[in-house]
Amino acid sequence: MELPDLQAAVERAMLRRMRTMERRAIDRMIREEVALRTLQLEREKGALREMTVSVAETLINAMEAKDLYLRGHSQRVAELGAAIAAELGEPDHMVELVHTAGRLHDVGKIGIREAVLNKNGPLTADEFAHVKEHVQVGLEILQPLHHLGEALHFIRDHHEHWDGGGYPFGRAGTDISLGGRILTAADAFDALTSKRAYRDPMSAGTTLAYLGTQVERLLEPRVYEALAVVIARGVEGLPRL
Repeated sequence: MELPDLQAAVERAMLRRMRTMERRAIDRMIREEVALRTLQLEREKGALREMTVSVAETLINAMEAKDLYLRGHSQRVAELGAAIAAELGEPDHMVELVHTAGRLHDVGKIGIREAVLNKNGPLTADEFAHVKEHVQVGLEILQPLHHLGEALHFIRDHHEHWDGGGYPFGRAGTDISLGGRILTAADAFDALTSKRAYRDPMSAGTTLAYLGTQVERLLEPRVYEALAVVIARGVEGLPRL
């Protein structure tokens, strides 16, 4: 090879190397920029999620303030549901989704007539049908908030039963979202251990014994087992064994 040819080959090799280095630098810059933008977006989504949850909670608190027997119910369900999810070994993001859904699960009761919501006695069939509408009302309120993600499915399913006898869709078994199955247990426990106008609260032990009879009907077996462990350990604000 002649010297001019060798020099030209070296120059071409150097040019290719420089271009490769430039591409790598550009690729690195793009990856770093995408990572930064993704982090910023996640932070913004988190802030937006918390803001909308807070707004919805304000509505729930206003509703619960009208009924002595419902005060604090949503927050207790959120705490208990999150504890059950953690006991089941679910990852942190799932625990947080269950907590969020618990905080919002009863927002649809805003659409329930106060005379029915605060009735001092058993409901008629028509009144119970009206109460059941709160799930759909809640979904209609929250549906535009797409950033709530799976939490919307958990809210949708929190009155579904393991055996398919729940509402509003009659889902059964694993067709019910896990978060929905968890909230069913948490909601039932808090409802039974809370005072109502027409009955006194049940103790934690009596409630767990009763819910044990509802395994494979109302509750999934492993969710009930996790509930029992959590209650035995104790959750702040909830009755203890």
